[in-house]
Amino acid sequence: MRDKTLLQALILGLGQVGAKILSLIFLFRFSNDLGKEAMSLYVYAYVPFSIFADLSCFGLIPGTSKLVSRLKGEAEDDKINYLLKRGTIYSLIAGVGFFLFMLFFSRQILSVSLFDGYDNETFEGVRTNLLLASLSLFVIPIINFYKGFLQGHLIMYPSCISIITENVIKIVLYVLISRYIHDINIIHLVFIIYFSSYFISLIILLVFIFPFYFKKKLKFKAIINLLSTSIPFGFATMFFTIYQFIDSITLSILLPIEGYYTAYMFETIRLIFFPIVIAQALGGALNPKMNYMFKEDKVEEARSLAIKCSTLIIYILIPLTAVMKYFATDIYNLFYKQENGAKILYHIADLIIFFGLYKVLIGISLGLPKAHYIIIATIISAIAKYALNYLLIPHFGYQGAIYATILAISICIIVAYYVLFAEKMNLFWVNIKALIGALFACFLSVLLVVIFRVGFYLGAYPAYYSIGLYSILILGIYYLFLRFFRQTKGLLHNIN
Repeated sequence: MRDKTLLQALILGLGQVGAKILSLIFLFRFSNDLGKEAMSLYVYAYVPFSIFADLSCFGLIPGTSKLVSRLKGEAEDDKINYLLKRGTIYSLIAGVGFFLFMLFFSRQILSVSLFDGYDNETFEGVRTNLLLASLSLFVIPIINFYKGFLQGHLIMYPSCISIITENVIKIVLYVLISRYIHDINIIHLVFIIYFSSYFISLIILLVFIFPFYFKKKLKFKAIINLLSTSIPFGFATMFFTIYQFIDSITLSILLPIEGYYTAYMFETIRLIFFPIVIAQALGGALNPKMNYMFKEDKVEEARSLAIKCSTLIIYILIPLTAVMKYFATDIYNLFYKQENGAKILYHIADLIIFFGLYKVLIGISLGLPKAHYIIIATIISAIAKYALNYLLIPHFGYQGAIYATILAISICIIVAYYVLFAEKMNLFWVNIKALIGALFACFLSVLLVVIFRVGFYLGAYPAYYSIGLYSILILGIYYLFLRFFRQTKGLLHNIN
């Protein structure tokens, strides 16, 4: 049971990591073609679009996944098939509604988030980009609903296939179009490319969804159940979107420097999501499985799985965070060219462990009876994030936004541990021990690699070669240290 869950998480994680790599390849080519100044016009349209795209499918993937898994646990397959029909209609209405919202309120949205000193021509150009981007809102909610529906059945590979294909289509279409268009108008066409790739992703998911439409259906209050499940998930799982929305407002006011805004809000965030998607995939696979286990009263098995997965993600994310910080300059310069971007990446990499751990804790805890505390904590943390941004950014610049995020998300993490503790799943001290062990092993591995590089003067390699070679070396030594610590602990336990 556990191995199947981890296998599904691995499939989903590989798909998401692969999609991130393809996305960065696309953006690397795109940003080099546009240049720094024109790229900012893209970013100021893309950031509000991405925020409202997340809001349009508020909690749909985890909420639908949980509802489907719950109905499966209750042997209500007929209701699941009816949910598919009604959920499809709801998703289409949500997409149209959010597109109309962006259409009518695009000026107000940009007037809040756009940098100071823009002229009317720049404003209208960004607004046109935002409206073209908003076309994708027609299909994004239904894509997320279908992914949640399939993941509720623990079928992860369609999501993997669709997201990989989506990003391949972006690259192929961009390469074909960029041969003929080289000016700023290519931004308009890129957002049309986005819509085309999302549409093809939807068609792929429909291939897997289609057989469910012909199965027996049983009417029930599908939309009410879907909303009551998705909205709590929306608050808890969209904390990053909420924080990003707050940053998009406060940074443009308190730190009105285009280069910093683009590097912080768009470029470095995309880079740190490489390791975070591993946790996101694991949390996504855990959510329906934990919900099913509690329905079947398999609490001890659920506890064992929770301990295994939460410690596993700590062991994975700690060395990846260290690699991201150690090679911040090389990694950033492989993809982007902002002069301050590498420095921002070094500091923002600290968010990896916080975001990653919380995504796994959410996957474990949101199916439990006291999960409403997490929703309350998320709302409180959003308020805290907003207040801390205004308090810290004037004194620490972009680092103030990072500190505010760490403090705000810590509220959510502590409450998640409380919810688990209340259900006799005390993970806190187990995770603390894993964190200490991982940090110590990581420190030693990085130290040995630094000594090795300095001692043998092995620093003059191309960036991509250096990153690959020494990352493998760091991770390999780290793994050996962990094995040594575990063997030593087991030996001492046997002696006692």
